[in-house]
Amino acid sequence: MRNSLVFKISFWIIFIFIWYLMGSAINSKLILPLPHKVLYKVLELFSERNFYHHLFITLLRSIGGFILALFLGFLLGYIKNKFLYSAIRNIIDIFQSNPLIVWITIALFWFGFGNKTIVFTVFIVLFPNFYLITYNTINNIPKEYIELFKIYPISRKKYLTKFLIPYLKPFLLPTLANSIISSLKITAMAEFLSGESGIGFLLSYAKTFLNTEEVYAYAVILFVFSKILEFIFIRLGILKGDRNYGFSES
Repeated sequence: MRNSLVFKISFWIIFIFIWYLMGSAINSKLILPLPHKVLYKVLELFSERNFYHHLFITLLRSIGGFILALFLGFLLGYIKNKFLYSAIRNIIDIFQSNPLIVWITIALFWFGFGNKTIVFTVFIVLFPNFYLITYNTINNIPKEYIELFKIYPISRKKYLTKFLIPYLKPFLLPTLANSIISSLKITAMAEFLSGESGIGFLLSYAKTFLNTEEVYAYAVILFVFSKILEFIFIRLGILKGDRNYGFSES
C-alpha cells in the first residue's frame, strides 16, 4: 500500500515536471501552457459564479440521462421475453455499431441544440449496459431459487424488494458506479458538440477563441471530478480499483 502511494505521488511529480519542461521548451501557451498557469485558471474558474451555473447544468443533464437509462434498462431487462430481447439486442447493436458522433448528429436533427440531444446521447450509451446486466442476471438466477418460490410463493412486491433487488445488487452496483463516472464525460462531450450551456459548451467556447489555458483547465476539472467519484466508489466497496496500477509491492 505504501509502495503504491509513493509510486503514484512520484509519477505525478515527474509528470508535472516533464509537462513544465516541455511547456518551457515549446514556449507557446497556445500549444502547451505551463502547469501552474493551468492551475491558476482552474482556481479562477472556481471563483466565478457563471462556472457553477454551467457545472450544475452538466450535472443535471448527466443525472437525467443516467436515470432514464437505468429506469428503462431495469424495466425492460426485467421482462423475460425472447422476442423482446432479440429486438432490443438488435437495437443495441445499431447503437453500438456507429460512432457516437453519428447519434449526436442525428439527435440534432430530431431535437435540435440543448437538453434533449444531450440526455439522449447519455441514454444511448448507458442503456445497453443496464439492460443487458439486468436481463442476463435475471435469466441466470439459480434453479434452486426458482423452485423454492414455486413451493413457497410470495407476492410480487416482496419478490422484488426482498429477493430480486438484493440479488441484482452485487452485479448492478459496479455498472451503476462506472456509468455515473462515464455519464459526466459523455455529457461534456455532447455539450461540446451540441450544447448551448454546460461544461462542454464552455470547453467548445474556449477552443473557438484559442484560450488554451482554459481548455486545459476544463480537462483537469473533468479528470479530477472523475477520479473523486472513482475514489468514493472504491471506498464504498462498489468498485475494486487497481491499487498498484501495475506496480507490484513484492
